[in-house]
This record gives sequence, structure tokens and C-alpha cells, in this order.
Amino acid sequence: MKRIENMDQNIKAIEDALKKSLTIEFIQIEDQGHLHKGHKAANEGLMHLKACIVSDDFLGLNSIKRHQKVYVILAKFLENRLHALSLETYSVKEYHQRD
Repeated sequence: MKRIENMDQNIKAIEDALKKSLTIEFIQIEDQGHLHKGHKAANEGLMHLKACIVSDDFLGLNSIKRHQKVYVILAKFLENRLHALSLETYSVKEYHQRD
């Protein structure tokens, strides 16, 4: 149970860091550690996450620049807690038009 509590705390800290640095319309972060069972990083307790982030701060940026923007914000997590991060980044208009 402790791992789940730590995971929840880490996800909350990541969400807070993103919300502090970006104007976020919608954010969803999910643990995908179950997809990486048996991998060295997973066994070491490093996180594998998927995030969907909707922000007009991404307007005018291509996908690579959007991801780089997120990586800069999450640099301290990438150093020692976060092993893999799958990103979906949208402007508000793109998010509502994606279907």
C-alpha cells in the first residue's frame, strides 16, 4: 500500500509542478507501471506515466517543442523518480477537435 501512496503523492507533485508553470485547461496523469513489470527501472521503483495536458501555452509549438517544455518543468522528477513519460499535448482548440 505504501508504494501506491507514494505514487499518488508523486503524481500530485508532478501535476502541481505543471499547473504552477502552465495555464492548464485539463490534465490527466496515469500510472503505467503495470505495463513495465519486470523492467529494471520498474523494479527500482521509478515511475512510468502517461499524461494528457491541455494548455494554450502550447499554441504555436510543434510536438517536440511542447514535449521539451514539459520536460524542462519536470526535470527534477526525471532525474530520480520518473523513468518514462508518454505525453499527449494539445491546445484547447486541438483537444476539442481531436475526435
